Amino acid sequence: MFFYDSMIKVVTQNEKKPLNTPASLRCSLQNSEEVLIVTWQKIKAVSPENMVTFSKNHGVVVQPAYKDKINITQLELKNSTITFWNTTLEDEGCYKCLFNTFGSGKISGTACLSLSVQPTVFLHYKFFEDHLNITCSANARPAPVISWKVSGSGIENSTEVLFHPNGTTSVTSVLQVKDPKRQVGKEVVCQVLHLGNVTSVTQTVHKGFWFSVPLLLSIVSLVILLVLISILLYWKRRRNQDRVLSDSAKDYFLELPTSLGESHGLPTSHWVRNVLIFANEICTEP
Repeated sequence: MFFYDSMIKVVTQNEKKPLNTPASLRCSLQNSEEVLIVTWQKIKAVSPENMVTFSKNHGVVVQPAYKDKINITQLELKNSTITFWNTTLEDEGCYKCLFNTFGSGKISGTACLSLSVQPTVFLHYKFFEDHLNITCSANARPAPVISWKVSGSGIENSTEVLFHPNGTTSVTSVLQVKDPKRQVGKEVVCQVLHLGNVTSVTQTVHKGFWFSVPLLLSIVSLVILLVLISILLYWKRRRNQDRVLSDSAKDYFLELPTSLGESHGLPTSHWVRNVLIFANEICTEP
């Protein structure tokens, strides 16, 4: 769309470009007057700020604050184009092209740059004990608008908006379905409107696990009971093993008859923990 300023002397065109991409703004002087110099300015609240100029005598002169960011890419005095190499949020706004003419003075036009980010859309659902949540979220610049195509009754909708430092806006819409079982097998469509374009995301609700607090408590209680029983059985088993080991380790004695020992010169003895202990030394004749 073209705009005419200064009594139809300057033709300009606004631009809408994706963020972080190159962008160009154009101005064209529609009369036969001689142009001495072309100046591009950024329109600010207090006063316009000079960015870049072009003249036959000095060529292109870029102000230090805009070096490596912009340049005049159409080197003409009556038709001028300024190009942003990689747009940022600070580049969004309106700019003035100023033609300094011989005889008529300064003639200006205004061109505006709008930056956008295409939407990213996510659609998912989650079952709860007594309801179903269907969530659609979209992130874009400018802010997207979310609408739904869903059948059924007992459905409530809530929306949350979050602004990000990078200039994008996240919009999250949540449908709360009171009777989740009736929604099983049905399609849900999330529609995102952004800059006149509609993006639709469709998902079918499948039967899932209905979360139940009483059921969860029952399962947890059963698991705890089984663990306690296992610990008790293990403790009893260890206790029995310790008792058997204790009984086998008791001292017991095997006495040799005194008469047998004396008559044959054998020492008296007894067993201590499976070791044979002699009470007196065995005498041997030389």
